[in-house]
Amino acid sequence: MNNIIKNDLYRFSKSILLYVILSLTIVISFSLTMMIRQDIRLGISVFGNLTAFRGIDDIIRIGILYQRGLGFFIAILLSVLIGQEYQWKTWQHKWIANKSRAGIYLSKAVLSSAISAAVFLIFQIVVLLSSSQIGSILTAGYAAMVISGAFVYAALGAVVCLLSMLIKNNIASIIACICYVMLSETPASVIGNIGNLSETASKVAGWCIRHSIYGMTTIISSAPVSPSLVVTIAINALIIILLSTVIGLMLFRKYEL
Repeated sequence: MNNIIKNDLYRFSKSILLYVILSLTIVISFSLTMMIRQDIRLGISVFGNLTAFRGIDDIIRIGILYQRGLGFFIAILLSVLIGQEYQWKTWQHKWIANKSRAGIYLSKAVLSSAISAAVFLIFQIVVLLSSSQIGSILTAGYAAMVISGAFVYAALGAVVCLLSMLIKNNIASIIACICYVMLSETPASVIGNIGNLSETASKVAGWCIRHSIYGMTTIISSAPVSPSLVVTIAINALIIILLSTVIGLMLFRKYEL
């Protein structure tokens, strides 16, 4: 398992796309922060959802909402890195070299969660350091928000890994991952509408939305984050990671590589 992770980490670290995505993350977070410091107000519309940047808090919270930008980068990065295995037909080499399928999948899942969380943390660190307001921003509430966000992004990475591993066509994989990230609000709206049919359906729909990755980001970005909420978010995210990994392992083991 350790050797597989080392090999994947080495391959990922040699990817130009990884450094392009990290550079874009840094440039965007720094540019937004500088504009706010220059008292420039900005509004960005993503799929019809307008996001207004009036202060540093708005930039911090937009980092939580993966469907507004960072998730797009993560979807492309992970789906391309994993899809290259199908494109280059390198799965067989790992399997022939006595590498278990479980080890192959777990390696991708671990690195996907770690890379996804790292992109989010880099965004937040750049905003914090370039804001000139470290003293006022760096509070217990901010730390709780960042920790919660890191868990959410780790769960997002695990789900994107699941889609990328199970879709053999690398182009289809990229499209599916981008759609999952950018259109995640649509299923939540559909589930919410189904919940209007009855009181029981409403409770079930509300529970599903709250415990989804989209629901967690909405909660974190719209309400003060307490230590108890951090624990709840962390447990919820770990359950999503576990479920997506178990499902991925079961299906991947049956694939013809």
